[in-house]
Amino acid sequence: MQKIIVDIDNTLWDFATALWKQLRGVNSDFPSPSKWNEWTFWKQYLADNQFYKAVREIHIQQDKFLPYPDSKSFLTALKEKGFWIIIASHRDKEAMDVTVRWLSKWELPFDDVYIGYEKSILFKNSYAVIDDSPEVLEKAFQSGILRSGLLHPWNDGLNHPLFPSLMEVFDYIDSKE
Repeated sequence: MQKIIVDIDNTLWDFATALWKQLRGVNSDFPSPSKWNEWTFWKQYLADNQFYKAVREIHIQQDKFLPYPDSKSFLTALKEKGFWIIIASHRDKEAMDVTVRWLSKWELPFDDVYIGYEKSILFKNSYAVIDDSPEVLEKAFQSGILRSGLLHPWNDGLNHPLFPSLMEVFDYIDSKE
């Protein structure tokens, strides 16, 4: 069974909008996600500790948020193709229970969950990674594994196969088998 690594934030749900609302509470001048044209978009508006505190608060409240409408059908299609799905997210370990609860609540198929700060440790013996992070996508490319994800302002224009919907990501992955 081939392993596929699937990110959560901005892949299975709209983390950017929740983050923007949280960050505007810290700095009312914080720009909307449509203007986040680089991965470190927040550095000119907040201190590192402010940003990471906001991210942690959202992750701990994960079960308040809805997945993207096509998240379940995307993961189901991957399962039907025989993939072993590893849900992977850059989160503090304290977010594990709420993350698993959220996946189960929305009946999002998965086989394993990785919570940590270095997804590339999962690349060995993996077929593909689905992520929005330019850093993760580049590491996947350098490792020689298939990579794809949803297109966002912070990853647009990079040399990675990115798409506007998860089912288009699935079609791409399916075409490479």
